Amino acid sequence: MKILLLRNYNPFNESSASGNRFIGLIEGLCKESFHVTIGITGGLVRSNEHKNTVNVDNCSVVYLSKANHYQGLIGRLNTYFFDRFHLSLVGLRLKRLMKQQYDIVWLTNNSNVLKLYRKGLNGFSGKTFIELNEYNDIYKEEKQGNFLQRIKGKNGNMVFMDAVGKIDLFAVMTKTLIKYYQGMAKKDARFMHLPMTVDLSRFTDIPVEDSLYQKPYIAFTGTMDNHKDGVDILIKAFAKIADKYKLLHLYLAGFWHYDVPVQDELIAGIGLKDRIHRLGVLNREQIPAFIGNASLLVLSRPDSHQAQGGFPTKLGEYLATGNPVCVTKVGEIPDYLEDNVSAFMAEPGDVNSFADAMDRALCDLDNAKQVGIKGRKMAEEHFSAEVQAKRLAEFLKKNIQ
Repeated sequence: MKILLLRNYNPFNESSASGNRFIGLIEGLCKESFHVTIGITGGLVRSNEHKNTVNVDNCSVVYLSKANHYQGLIGRLNTYFFDRFHLSLVGLRLKRLMKQQYDIVWLTNNSNVLKLYRKGLNGFSGKTFIELNEYNDIYKEEKQGNFLQRIKGKNGNMVFMDAVGKIDLFAVMTKTLIKYYQGMAKKDARFMHLPMTVDLSRFTDIPVEDSLYQKPYIAFTGTMDNHKDGVDILIKAFAKIADKYKLLHLYLAGFWHYDVPVQDELIAGIGLKDRIHRLGVLNREQIPAFIGNASLLVLSRPDSHQAQGGFPTKLGEYLATGNPVCVTKVGEIPDYLEDNVSAFMAEPGDVNSFADAMDRALCDLDNAKQVGIKGRKMAEEHFSAEVQAKRLAEFLKKNIQ
């Protein structure tokens, strides 16, 4: 069976948990005898990335746009004005690609992809499929950013609302979101629950890194966003235990956000600039060693509309290392993890509670080790990309037939 996956950027060239999730599902489907072609609609984020080969059997990548988003002013112009200058050309290339007679067109929740779906799949006789992992309207929660970004979010949601009622098959990350999207979908649409997935093999036999980071350390990966991931709460909680664990460092790795200047002021104010370090964005190959050599992995996500419906993919990567994890009780996380058994859990939005959870993990290393092992077992049972890709393959085959 042949799948065409339309995605704005190439997941094999991303450095995000979401990109890694797509890679795990793609690899699993290819092992189940699917042939996957990835059509990249948004262009390049790295120079010469289109020349890189994808080392996955039955998988190929086609760049429908060569627009670059990495080269100074040209990259910024391509980012902001992509629709006007590139979308019509991408649509023509997509029509040519569609002549290969795919069984499934796999859409992603991206406005450019969905515009192409709306305009460019006329006459397609197969099934359309989308994987959803968060509410479509979370853009409303982003109070910062420039005017163009807010308008882009609103327009993107309008495109999504127009497309969602026409799609045939849905894989949704949480049960909460299934109920939500069933109310928008057409009556004969089919749904499956596809939990957060992680490629466990990436976090097996992790090499010991002695020189890159000052041990012992706590590790966080993600976006430096206070509203989404509670980075300010993490910094404040670390400050409460810093005197007790004087050798401990905190490393923050991930994408810049408008909250970073506020966080830097907070770090300077509590006098921990020498123990709280920013690493920027790590690539896919660096992440396993970074989180695998940490003493504790942390996610102080507050309670929010986004947290109630979604499930953090980075949590799966944390658990896969077998290291102890400290996380808040938000959304469906407590459905899988138990405090002091498979994770150290805290109340969302509560600095003292998160500091206490970190302290409980750090003060008894033998217990923390056992909690980390049980956390890994939970990941193997519920979040294995290999297992979930097989379930997805069965769902797609059943509904194609």
